[in-house]
Amino acid sequence: MRTLEDLPLDVPFECGTFRFTTREIVAFAERFDPQPFHLDQGLAEKSFFGTLVASGVHTQAAAIGLLVRAIADVAVIAGGSLHEARFMVPVLPDTLYTVTARWTETRRLASNPARGLASVVGHAHAPDGRQVMRFGVTYVVAA
Repeated sequence: MRTLEDLPLDVPFECGTFRFTTREIVAFAERFDPQPFHLDQGLAEKSFFGTLVASGVHTQAAAIGLLVRAIADVAVIAGGSLHEARFMVPVLPDTLYTVTARWTETRRLASNPARGLASVVGHAHAPDGRQVMRFGVTYVVAA
């Protein structure tokens, strides 16, 4: 397992891809984010977006899930914080999005030198290269 000292700062790494079907977007929205533009194509067409779009929370969950799988070789003890979530472009059904990330900061805990904090920033991109979201997570990692 990689520890705190093994995490290269500012080196991008691939996390994978995700795609939501219309059914997945609606099912998530029904349970967790019941806004009209996530629930119904007809209502979504009358919204700011003009079409059905995925919830930002759904998008963030997909991206963080990919991140967690990509760092499965890191000695993560616990999640510490979600410190950023920015949504620039709506996530559409049946579109493939790519997630990348990079470690931005690591530091040992003064209260427990066997552990540290490692912050990572991730990005999701549309097929045309546009950034659709940015997210940040800080993990507690073995040192």
